Amino acid sequence: MAHSKRLGLTRADARRVLSHLHGQQQCLDRVIERLGTIQFDPLAPVGTNPDLVLQSRVPGYRQGDWQSAAYERRLLVDGWDKQASLIGAQDWWAQAPFHEWFAARWRRRGIDVESREAGELVEQVVRQGPSTSLELGDQRSDPALRGHWYGPRRSRHLLKALWDTGRLMTHHRVKGRHAHDLPQRVLPQPSSHQPGDTDDALERLITRRVQAVGLLRPAADAAVWLLPCARSERDRIARRAIDKGRLIEVDIEGEAFWASPGLIAELDDAGTAPDPPLRFVAPLDPLMWDRKAVSRLFGFDYVWEVYKPAAQRRWGYYVLPVLWGERFVARFDADCRGGVFQLHAWHWEPDIRPASLPYGLAEALEATARHFLAYLGAQRVILPRGLGQAARRAWQRAARY
Repeated sequence: MAHSKRLGLTRADARRVLSHLHGQQQCLDRVIERLGTIQFDPLAPVGTNPDLVLQSRVPGYRQGDWQSAAYERRLLVDGWDKQASLIGAQDWWAQAPFHEWFAARWRRRGIDVESREAGELVEQVVRQGPSTSLELGDQRSDPALRGHWYGPRRSRHLLKALWDTGRLMTHHRVKGRHAHDLPQRVLPQPSSHQPGDTDDALERLITRRVQAVGLLRPAADAAVWLLPCARSERDRIARRAIDKGRLIEVDIEGEAFWASPGLIAELDDAGTAPDPPLRFVAPLDPLMWDRKAVSRLFGFDYVWEVYKPAAQRRWGYYVLPVLWGERFVARFDADCRGGVFQLHAWHWEPDIRPASLPYGLAEALEATARHFLAYLGAQRVILPRGLGQAARRAWQRAARY
């Protein structure tokens, strides 16, 4: 085995390459391939998280375009990564460790996916085809399950266990609900990858996690590194991937990161752009997963306050960071309903003076706002105070386009 040498980068290098990767504009298929995984979240004040991740990278993207990629073209399938996610269909084989991990967790809760009851649900799907929880199993409530996250119906708990363990997959969604079907009727055929052993699958889960971000700290929080194995096992598998050249060890001013080889290859191309792009970044974009790293590399402290009581929020309900070139310059809270886009709050970073924006920022904001409004299909815009005259005019010009 050829052990790799740790690569040294400065924080400026890291900012440059990460912003370059995020700022690249590519077709939907290419972005899906490069990310490998997109966290799913159903909240949608300005589109779901998959929408927001993709609109910042795909020219001409429109809200909901990911559904065609997932449920018609099968470039993506619903699965599990750091949380419920959309993953490349070709990676389904690597979900096996998650499936085994979930099966054990459900057994501890009294739900066995090998039981006769589970088999009857699967047989019902075989007969009916893609079906939601409203069409499957016993619809009666179980008093013992009242107040539970998955609701009071035992059949719904069993369906979730069958999904978690890969016995059933999402064929499509009906008003957000999973329409369940058999894997062999969902996955593209034939599979381009032959299943390997557990180590192979774990290696793909780890390298995919790093691939999505570009640079990821081994010491990132447990929520960032949720995997169906202990951290010591993760480190063993990561070392194997490093020895094979599938991961690269990076030192950024004394702190350890793992990088995908593709990101390092981008270093030479990640020059400072004369007209840096401005992006509205999804709260759950891979770039934002490790918020401590974002703070250390970019000097941007981000808190997602969506689950905080309104009185405890500083920034707003569903706040999107604003990345301009290699720096975060603002964050905003907004929603879009019935074609009306309302910007509830816009917060400039302390080093930005609203009355005198840096050269090129107003023009970059106008271009991105125009794209964002088109992505949402917004016909009208309501703006708050505090934007500053130049930014207000940028939004107004974008709305008239």
